[in-house]
Amino acid sequence: MITPKKIIVGIDFKKLTNTVISYSLWISNLLNCRDLSLFHILEYNLTPPSYLMPYISKEKEKIEKKLSLLAETVRNYNLNVETKLIFGRLIESINEISKDNVLMVLGLKSYVTRPSTSERILRGVKIPILIVQAEDFAEISPETINVSKILCPIDFSSNSLRALEVAKEFSKKLEAKLSIVYVVPENKVKGIIEEPEGISKYLEYLKEDAQHKMEKIATGFDYEILAGIPSDEILKKAKEVDLIIIGSKGRSYAEAIFVGSVAEAVIKNSKKSILLIP
Repeated sequence: MITPKKIIVGIDFKKLTNTVISYSLWISNLLNCRDLSLFHILEYNLTPPSYLMPYISKEKEKIEKKLSLLAETVRNYNLNVETKLIFGRLIESINEISKDNVLMVLGLKSYVTRPSTSERILRGVKIPILIVQAEDFAEISPETINVSKILCPIDFSSNSLRALEVAKEFSKKLEAKLSIVYVVPENKVKGIIEEPEGISKYLEYLKEDAQHKMEKIATGFDYEILAGIPSDEILKKAKEVDLIIIGSKGRSYAEAIFVGSVAEAVIKNSKKSILLIP
């Protein structure tokens, strides 16, 4: 089980803020972590000219006040809450606040023409991250979050098996149904073998091998072995669950994109909250 000393929460004061705070409170209760840090980033890549500093100072004061008011609301849940306004380069700043044993909660946004700030944060850190998306809470309400079905896609790598152990613990604590899925990458098999009969035999062999492995690690849980494009099959299954727990294969998000990671495809295309385990 992941046991963070602190939960760090990205706040941008946009429409997902109540949802992000609600999920932060939900997971802090689940993991019995009483320390939260609400952070907001004022990013710059070059040192601002001196004539802009008065305007920047006013903006900082405005955001600090908003963070303080939000922190007061969160303290009503009997938590220790601090706020941090980060002024500087994005990834350097994020790495600075995520040095210790922390878990991050982050609302995800995607743009067609450019990476969002949240996507850039995912690229730069290697800590457990609860990625919140889709739902738009009208108010802070962690009590309305109901996780009764969990999906854990695996590929038998060490990182996916670590995610599976976390998923088992979450399933036990939440009394939630855990479904484990492994997808034989049919597209890769077809890239190796051309003959239909050879493809069929190799797929059958891979399924049998996966079955033997599943019997050792998935006892007592529902599991499925499928064939197809892994991300596509996982996304189909994701429609039926409340939370996805997936391993990141130990790569940063940027490296995952470069190698066509299944986790990256699921994160970008699912509308469910995702716990990413490095």
